[in-house]
Amino acid sequence: MDTAQVIWLAVAIFIVPGFILNLASGLRIPWAGAASVPTSFALFGFSGWLYGQIGIRYSPGSVIIFSLGICALALLWRGGFFLVGRRRRPAQGWAWLKAPGSLYDLRWIFPLAGAVAGSYLFLTRSVALYQRNEHGLGAIFQGWDVHWHASEIRFIMERGIADPTRMGELRNIESQLDLYYPSGWHAGASIMANLLDLSPIEATNIAGLVIPAITLPLSIGLLAWRMVGNRGLTAQIAAGFAAPAIVAAPTIYWIGHYVGAWPYVAAMSMAGIVTALYMSVPAVPQRAFAAGLGLMGVVMVHPSAVTVIVMLLGLWWLFYLVFVPSRKLDAQTILTTDTAEEPTVKTRWGWALLSRLRDIAILAAAGILPAAMLLPQLLSGSEETEDVKSYTATEDISRWESWGNLFSMRTRHFEEFGELNWNALLLAAAIGAVVLLVWRRNVWALAFTALSAWIASNSLLPYADPWGEWLNIIGALHYATAHRLVMPVTMMIFAAAGVGLAVVIRIVCLGFITRPAVRTVSNTLSVIIAVGLAYLLYPVPLKIVEQGSYYSITAPNDDRMVSDIDLKAFEWLAQQPGVFDGSQSTVFGEPADGYGWMYAYNGIPAMSRHYAWPALPADNHTQLPYWWAHYIGIGNGGDPQQRNDVDDAVDALGINFFYISPPNFWDFQEQNMALTEWLFNAPGLTPVYRHANVSILAVNDHFTDAQLTAMRANSPDPLAPVATYGQLGLATTTAELNQPYYHRPTTANSTPTFVLPQADENQTAAPAAPAAPASLITTPSVTPQN
Repeated sequence: MDTAQVIWLAVAIFIVPGFILNLASGLRIPWAGAASVPTSFALFGFSGWLYGQIGIRYSPGSVIIFSLGICALALLWRGGFFLVGRRRRPAQGWAWLKAPGSLYDLRWIFPLAGAVAGSYLFLTRSVALYQRNEHGLGAIFQGWDVHWHASEIRFIMERGIADPTRMGELRNIESQLDLYYPSGWHAGASIMANLLDLSPIEATNIAGLVIPAITLPLSIGLLAWRMVGNRGLTAQIAAGFAAPAIVAAPTIYWIGHYVGAWPYVAAMSMAGIVTALYMSVPAVPQRAFAAGLGLMGVVMVHPSAVTVIVMLLGLWWLFYLVFVPSRKLDAQTILTTDTAEEPTVKTRWGWALLSRLRDIAILAAAGILPAAMLLPQLLSGSEETEDVKSYTATEDISRWESWGNLFSMRTRHFEEFGELNWNALLLAAAIGAVVLLVWRRNVWALAFTALSAWIASNSLLPYADPWGEWLNIIGALHYATAHRLVMPVTMMIFAAAGVGLAVVIRIVCLGFITRPAVRTVSNTLSVIIAVGLAYLLYPVPLKIVEQGSYYSITAPNDDRMVSDIDLKAFEWLAQQPGVFDGSQSTVFGEPADGYGWMYAYNGIPAMSRHYAWPALPADNHTQLPYWWAHYIGIGNGGDPQQRNDVDDAVDALGINFFYISPPNFWDFQEQNMALTEWLFNAPGLTPVYRHANVSILAVNDHFTDAQLTAMRANSPDPLAPVATYGQLGLATTTAELNQPYYHRPTTANSTPTFVLPQADENQTAAPAAPAAPASLITTPSVTPQN
């Protein structure tokens, strides 16, 4: 398949399951399509957790079976509402086809056109930039977060485990300690990879591009629609303009891609869709099933985005639904009970109270039930929350700058987009905000924007407590970093700008005049102008981010961590004995130099599946080869033939090779000499591969002489010769004189050599090196390899 076919099939895989399930639950076609992706990820994510708990392999087939079961529940849900609805006289014929929200209710055309245009702009630009790389969509993203995402997709595909509570089996190789990591995004990507025969790296890259490209324009369009608060032409035009305009925003899709926060961006991109669907639930309770699934999908992609949904819905309820309940007092009811003044007052107040209680009860039930289903996962991940809260990214700026930088989108990496002038955007957003406040009495959108900006500004320049502490309750769930917290602010600015532009068009076309004849002409002119303006503005968003989008896609695909030289070494290593011997960690190296990408690339079981240090008990083996690998085979207690603790640790971990590929990712990461230069002095290791900056050393004790000699013969660059038995005076026969000597300790370890420091299960970097006792530091009787 060519790239275009793969992309469109990926789009279908992420849309179709949720679309079918939404239809089954009772959503009409437009809403079923709009909310399809979050629902699909509810299926991918929840089935992954469930199958992981009961020990069933996660695969496309098992997901289909799970989806059929949920579809059956959705049909029962729909059937219940059908039975209740039979008491009412349903619309017939053409009136039924044109009912609000149906396929022939043409109000969805503008929003759909805008969303499709936005998705097309995102995908054509980003995929075209990927194709400039010689590896195309199989290029390795030179960043740590994506390393983990690709490793997790490989893990799901190989092991059939997509349970977010079992990710310790992937990361904590030695200890297998529990780890919660939201895996809905990875589970969906693995399904795509299996169905389209993609590598884990291709699946990672495609999911990183496609999921937010589908959902982000939809989110912005639906937020603009809900801001206007009706289904009129102004709302339609606003949604149609806001959806593709978000392509011009540096802070979400583009910078989010550059920093590798791909599941986070995907979840944030779904938040507006799920919020908009929830806002319709009090009026149409049948949509609660799909809304609840959408919420579950967001949580299982990345829980942080739920704060956006909860804040939006809370403010919407407080500032709108309390005053305008979904069910108003029936005028006919008033007439039939208006026999005296007092009963009428009681009836009015009673109805008003009940309608508001009904709304909050429906919203609460639609949110609490999905949350309860996710509770076992979330409780297991409560410890990881403390790790997320440990991040800070304050800046040396003024309070005014902390706010100004957010509304002008001058957060992390903004400088890569050049000097951007947002005056027109902010003017349109200001017009939209004023009109929303005055005309639509919309306070919730402004309140959410202000609160989001307040939280984000606190991450740049903390406020004094208690305000700073309170704001950080939410901010910390987003790593307290402005380049993440600015995303909801950006979403609201672009949605408001869409409203502002739509209002200007309607005012110019006299849309405020209600006379039927004028209204018809006004609507026609509004549509013509909107379509013409959309045609003229269509190329503008990509023009604005032309420079920055190029940087955000191409810059991480250089050879900073993993070069073509590394890829050739990965391929060579995969052909050697002892690589796939059943151990989970046959290759060891420096996590910071990117060697762990070999696991995602071709399945080699590297010790490091993530840049972060694994969770380990105090008596772990992993620290020893990390700090003292150059002591392998050096002897113990003055006896060069006695094994030491490092030898035993290597055996316990199943390490057969050491991989060296300096330099490290960050400049501040000092070179670990024990895993680089000193490693060549380890008597128990033999260099078997060298190509430019890449070296691979084998553990002598785990191979025969013939295997070591054969591996050395296939090295691209020449290796230093290995000392022979004759050179070392160890030959006992003439045949041994010219045979290479591979040192292997033969005596069991009888002297404990290391006292390890207490390990911290939550640490993300290697602890300080343990001290080596004098009894271990001895001159070996054999010549070290070099």
